[in-house]
Amino acid sequence: MDKMSKTWLVAALLSLCGLIFFLRLHTYDEPLERDLTTYAVIAHEMLNGKSLYSDLWDHKPPAIHLTYAAAELIAGYGRDSIFLMNVVAAVATLVACYFAGAVGGRGPLGGLVAATLWAVASGDMAIEGNQPNTEVFLNALLTAAFAILARSESKNLGMRAALLVGLLFAAASFYKQIVVIQAALLAVAYLALSSVGTRKKALGELAVIAAIGATAWALVFGYFYARGHGEAFTEAVFTYNRYYPDIIRRAHSHDPEWVLLSIGILSGVGMVLGLAFGPRRGWILLLAFAIATHISVLLPGWFCPHYYQLWLPPLVIGAGWAVELLKRILPVRFSWLSYAVAGVSCGALIMLEMPYYRVPAKAWSVCKYGGIFLEGEQLAIKIDNLLSPGATFYEWGNETGFYFTTRRRPPSGIIFAYPMQAGPIRAKLSRRLLDDLERNQPELVVAANQTMWETPGHPIIKWLEENYRPFWRTDSFLLLARKGSALDLRESSAAK
Repeated sequence: MDKMSKTWLVAALLSLCGLIFFLRLHTYDEPLERDLTTYAVIAHEMLNGKSLYSDLWDHKPPAIHLTYAAAELIAGYGRDSIFLMNVVAAVATLVACYFAGAVGGRGPLGGLVAATLWAVASGDMAIEGNQPNTEVFLNALLTAAFAILARSESKNLGMRAALLVGLLFAAASFYKQIVVIQAALLAVAYLALSSVGTRKKALGELAVIAAIGATAWALVFGYFYARGHGEAFTEAVFTYNRYYPDIIRRAHSHDPEWVLLSIGILSGVGMVLGLAFGPRRGWILLLAFAIATHISVLLPGWFCPHYYQLWLPPLVIGAGWAVELLKRILPVRFSWLSYAVAGVSCGALIMLEMPYYRVPAKAWSVCKYGGIFLEGEQLAIKIDNLLSPGATFYEWGNETGFYFTTRRRPPSGIIFAYPMQAGPIRAKLSRRLLDDLERNQPELVVAANQTMWETPGHPIIKWLEENYRPFWRTDSFLLLARKGSALDLRESSAAK
């Protein structure tokens, strides 16, 4: 590429980064869903000296909490850190999509098409792509690993690249262990595509990748066991997660999304043509990536919309490759059709996305989740005004946004009710929560109606009946004041 071409390429990529920034800015004020606020609250408590899993309970591996903690150190506790992670992860994935789209001699055309489609589609409302759940970080890491694996159509990785791929896969597994599927299938495809003369070298490179993953997890296990938190770590991340789908499955359903289909058509056409006209190595690796992604989305047994974000990188990469392939195989006088296909694909995607950005951020929350998070945010503001400075409250339910919005520290490190509703550690965590509540005596309890209905006779419910008095109800929540507290006396007097 000459200097002018490089300048235009950099300008185009910077423009796409700017587009991502402004698209995410549109939903800066969206009421946050429970996963995000859970990570943020736990990260905040970690920075205040509490230990993950032993003091603060969650069933996710530690990378997501460390990421949120790092963002808080940079941007503070609140929406600025959420926005920072949102933009940085999306931009990192855009860069990875560009390089993955350009590998194998495909050049800037394939890379720019992939990056453009990613920039437009990655914040899609239907797949909850505009907020930093674990999938946004997985996409950055997995796409970068794929770009390195696919960077050459004929040569092996080399040990340095194998080391980097191993680190990327290991880091991704600390967000969700299920990414071992992507690593395994891509490794099998890479080995199968190696020539007979280089297969021994390829095996050595894959051994390096596997060794890095095993070593990384051994170090994590060693860290928690050395601190005396090994049992808490394994119970949360492994024991509970085997049961978790049975708790959650009933709550989620999902239909295929148009944004994926619109990109998938072009990517699918490219896959057929790529396998027919070659070179096939990159397309087979991409097929392995797509199959592994499909398994990863389906394997948990329930279908949260944000899981489908994992489909975007293989689809946009396939679309970029398809456009480049059309330019290469069409006669010169018809090569303009490849640019037309790229334009139509981007135009269709823009038409699908534009209606979302005509509605305010709060409407996004209602469209995605119903009114629960908007109601919770509004109630949290009222609770913060209701309580005196320094007073604490506890939410018996799964809406950790109450703590995030009020910035009041929870009286227990068990901040959502799912693991105490059912499962193998229900009794243990319930006893631990009761001890925390008895010791800290929060002035107010917010009880989610749905959780109350699902846990009749639960020890926490009995404790609330003995120690708290209801005084206010909303559509989804019941507020209870500790008997004899200043809040209870004030509300009782107001009722009279």
